[in-house]
Amino acid sequence: MDETVEELALRILAFDRLDSTQDELRRRLEAGEAVHGLVVRARVQESGRGSRARDWASAAGGSYQTLAVRYLAPHPPSYAALVLALGLAQTLPRYGARVQIKWPNDLFYRRQKLAGLLVEALRGHLLIGVGLNVDNPVPPGAVGLRGWDLEAVHAVVLEGLQRGLEHLNDAHFDLPSAFAPFDLLAGGRVCVSTPRGEVTGVADGVDAHGRLRVRDAYGRLHALQGRVRPLP
Repeated sequence: MDETVEELALRILAFDRLDSTQDELRRRLEAGEAVHGLVVRARVQESGRGSRARDWASAAGGSYQTLAVRYLAPHPPSYAALVLALGLAQTLPRYGARVQIKWPNDLFYRRQKLAGLLVEALRGHLLIGVGLNVDNPVPPGAVGLRGWDLEAVHAVVLEGLQRGLEHLNDAHFDLPSAFAPFDLLAGGRVCVSTPRGEVTGVADGVDAHGRLRVRDAYGRLHALQGRVRPLP
C-alpha cells in the first residue's frame, strides 16, 4: 500500500527575517523547487499567520518553521492538522511540557496558548507551519516555554511533526482514543459555528474523521467542523 506521506530526509533553511515561513515555502513550491522534506525557519516573521488567516505574533525568541511533505491525501488538511498537533502533544511531555490540544489544532500549556499549527494543501504537498512561543513576547492568554533552548525547541517540534506523520501513515490509527488524553475541551460547554448555524452543547471528544463531537441539550450527538468557542 502506498504511504500517505513519503519517507523524509529533512533539509533546513534558516533565515533571520521573513514575511512568513509558510509563504516562503509556498513560493518555492510554486516556482517548481523540490520541497519534500524542506524546513523553512525564521528568527522573526513580519507577517506570521495562523489558522483562519489570523495574525500570529512572531517576534524574536519563538520557534517559527514550516515543513513541506508530499501528501497522498486520503484525508483533508483539517484531519492532518489535528493528527500533527497530536504528534506534538505526545512528544513535548518527554521534554517536560505536558500540553493539551484545544480542538482543532492549538496547543495549550497550563491552560494558556503555547502553539498553533497552519496546515495547507498545495500541489500534492502539505505545508505544515508551527509557531511555538518560547522567550518571545506573548499576548494575554498565551504562554511561552521560558528559558528553554531555542534550537532544542526547533528540534522537538520537528520530532513531534514526524510522529504525527507516522500516525498519518498508519491505516489503523485510532484518532479518538489517542486524542482523548490531550483534549482540553472534553466535558466543557462549547458553541460551534458551522455553515448551517450554531450548535451548543458539551464537548465529547472527536470522531474518526477528526470532527468535534458535541452532545446537545436533547442528548443528540453532533460531529462538527467549524469555529469553536468555549462557554462558561
